[in-house]
Order: sequence, then C-alpha cells, then structure tokens
Amino acid sequence: MCSPGLAVGGLQAVGGVMQAQGQYNAQKRAVERQNQIAHQQYQQQLAIAERNDQVAKDKHAGELAAHAQAMNDYQKQLEVNQLEANRASAVASQKKQQRETKAAFDMEAAIAKSIEATGTMLSTGNAGQSFLLQTEQNQRSLGFATAQLEQTLMDSDKVYNLEKQGVIYGQYNKDAAAYSNLPGMPQAAPASFIPHKPIKAAGPSKMALMGAMVGAVAGGVGSGISTQASYNEIKYGGAGAPTQGKMEWGW
Repeated sequence: MCSPGLAVGGLQAVGGVMQAQGQYNAQKRAVERQNQIAHQQYQQQLAIAERNDQVAKDKHAGELAAHAQAMNDYQKQLEVNQLEANRASAVASQKKQQRETKAAFDMEAAIAKSIEATGTMLSTGNAGQSFLLQTEQNQRSLGFATAQLEQTLMDSDKVYNLEKQGVIYGQYNKDAAAYSNLPGMPQAAPASFIPHKPIKAAGPSKMALMGAMVGAVAGGVGSGISTQASYNEIKYGGAGAPTQGKMEWGW
C-alpha cells in the first residue's frame, strides 16, 4: 500500500513537472508566433520596397523617353529656325540686289541722258559762253544724279545690314525660346532602404525547463516527507516518527 506522503509528494512532483512543461511549451509557441509575425512583416516590407523601386524605375524610364523626345523636337525647331533665318537673309539679299540693279540702271540712264544732252548741244554748232554754261550744267546734273544714286546704294547697305541683324536676333530669340521649353534632365530616384532583417527571438531555455522539473520533483519529495511525518505523528502519537524500531513509511 502506498503511503500518503509518497502519494502526495508524487502528485505534487508530477503536477510541478507538467506545469513546467506546459509553461515551456506555451513560451515556445509564443516565441515561434512572434518570430513568424516578424518574418511576415519583414517580407511585406521587402515587397513594398521592391514595388516602390519598380514604380520609380518605370517613372524614370518614362521621364527619360519624354526628355529624349523633347530633345528631338528641340533639334527640329533649331533646324526650322535656321531655315527661316536663311530664307529671311535671302529675301534681304534679294531686296538689296534689286535696289543695286535699279541704281545701276538709273546711273546708266543718267549717263545716257547726259550724253544725249551733250550731243544735242554739239549738233547745234553753238559755241562760246552759253555752250560752256550748258555743258557745266549738264555735268552738274550728272554729278547730282550720281551722288543721289551713291547715297541710295549706301542707304541700301544700311537697310540690308539692319535686316540681317534682325534676322540674327530673331533666330537667337527663337532658339532661346525653344531651349527654355526643354524639360530638365530627369534624375533617378534613390533606391528604397532595405528593411532590417528581424533578429530571431530565442525560445525558452531547456536548461530552465530541466531546472523547473528538478525543482518540482524536489518540492514533491519535500512535501512527501513533510506529509509522511505529519501522518506518522498522528498515527503513532510521536513527534513525527515511531517510538520503537525503524520508521514506518507504509511499505
């Protein structure tokens, strides 16, 4: 028959061991769940960072394509401006040439008129002071016409130079306006920061479990001895032990 002390001590030891094992398992599961949640959060942060980087990469690629198209449009605009400047310069040159041609014809007409007037005077056979005065007047008229035509050519050169300057300034303004419409060179966005990998939490120590089990067993043994001593005192009327012979433990 099992003694009350052994029964109580054994039950307490078994209960203590089961309680220690239960606490160990509960702590282990809690740590495993904590590590699982931390790992899932880490994977989610990695996915978000990767997605953000992809979005930034696609945006940068689009900006680069738009900038390349803008540069092509800019070069085409420069070509158009150059063609327009060439056309305007050609028009100014043509006008200058027309003025010079007209002046040349006017000069020839003035010379022809002077020769005709001289021939007319010579054909009259007149001589003397009157003939001399008419000849001088004819020369003065030719000189005035020549001076007027020369001034016309000088004015034509000034007009041509001003028109050329206007063409150059106009081309510069158009080129500057085209350049000011260019978008800035797109800059790549910095990569997202990689989240820190979570540190895996350590589970409960097995040595602590073994210590708790040993403590539970020791507590059960101590409780058994105390219970048995109390039982013997009641049973035999002594101070915790039989008065004769060996102590009876109920075996």
